[in-house]
Formats: sequence, C-alpha cells, structure tokens
Amino acid sequence: MRLKDKVCVITGSSRGLGEAIARGYAREGAKVVITYCKERERAEKVAADIGAELVLRLDVRDRGSIKEAFRKVADHYGHINVLVNNAGVNRPADFDRQTEEEWQEVMDVNLTGVFRCCQEVLPYITDYGRIINIGSLSGEYGGPRTPSYACAKMALMALTHNLARFLGGRNICVNTLSPGVIEGEFTTKTMSPEVRKTATSLMLIKRFATYDDMVGAAIFLASGESSYMTAQTMSINGGAWVR
Repeated sequence: MRLKDKVCVITGSSRGLGEAIARGYAREGAKVVITYCKERERAEKVAADIGAELVLRLDVRDRGSIKEAFRKVADHYGHINVLVNNAGVNRPADFDRQTEEEWQEVMDVNLTGVFRCCQEVLPYITDYGRIINIGSLSGEYGGPRTPSYACAKMALMALTHNLARFLGGRNICVNTLSPGVIEGEFTTKTMSPEVRKTATSLMLIKRFATYDDMVGAAIFLASGESSYMTAQTMSINGGAWVR
C-alpha cells in the first residue's frame, strides 16, 4: 500500500492511461479523484469499480473548471497529495498539412492545460507532494507525424524542470513520465500496418506498450520511494528512443 490515504487527482482518468493509473493508485491505497471532460458515465463506472468518492468534471482548457474541481477536492479531503496531468489530445498530420487550428488545440490542452492545472493546484498540494506530467516519446523523438504534439510534449519537459526548481523548497517533486507507443484505440485508428511495422522495428522490445506497462512507474513517482527524484523525465518506451 505505497500510496495509502494519499489524495491523488488524475486529469483525464475516464479512459486510457489515466484510467489505468487510477486503478493502479487505488490498488495501492490512494484516495483517487476521477476527472473527466465529456465522458461522465464512463468516469462514474471507473470510480465505482475502484471505490473513488469523487468524480469531477475538469476541462483543462477552462481555468474556471480547474479551480472548481480542485476546490471541491480540498473541501472533501482538505488537501491534495498528488496531481497527475494526463489529459491530452493529438492531431497527427505531416508538417505541411498541420493546420493552425489543430496546432492551437493541441498546445492548449497538452501544454497550457498543464500550466493551468499546476498553477491552480499550488494552494492545495501539500509539502512533500508530487506532480507528474505525462509526456510522450513523440516529444523526445520529434514526431515524426505529430508536429504540434511533439512540440507540446517537448515543452512539457521544460515546464517540468522549471516547476521542479520553483517547488524544490517545499520538497514537492515534479517529474515527467514519458510513454512510448501504447497499443490502444488511438493507435488502432491512426497507424497503418506499414507505420506499425516501422515503429516496431525501432524498438528494442519488439511490441507496443500496454497501459499497464506505465502504471508501475506512475506509482513509483507518486510514492515516497521517489523522494529524491525531481525535474526528471522517465522514459518507458521499449528502447525506441535512448537519450
């Protein structure tokens, strides 16, 4: 029970990686707060499965929505121990076909949305707390077919570094968890067999990741075991990219 009674807020936890992290944290004894933007019923099902007491709408594009969600968590629990900035969106396109509207949307959710959440959590997060930002192999590798997403995730690593410096005096650790290519709904819809073959050929472990492959690292980063780790990017990508 490495996260026993820790209040953990996970943005975008109604499905995908956020859901997997929520389930993993609950198994470790955390008081998980499920948040969603649109899929309320799905979020409520996840919450029921893991016994979460709070299911809140949180739209990272809307500072008012973030403020309200964090205030409700504080009203219920008194504080927040862990924030996982997982909510994200991707709009794949070759560089010359990426529209400005797509660029702005991806930046607003994946980078500015994290900036908003990190600012708004500061009054409620405890000393010795944790902020975990979800990055991506795309940000380390440079895409290739995700210019907006790659840039947002690369910038997120800089935001992590900056915030870790700002919060070091409070012993709040801020790190990025950077997943590789995860087998899921998005890859099924957007990756052709040829692209999948090329992607797999770059990996030392010849398969796409599962959501559960990321959960152990997410638990470690939220736990006391990572108390001397901050401003870092932890890459879980099957050896697809080695810095």
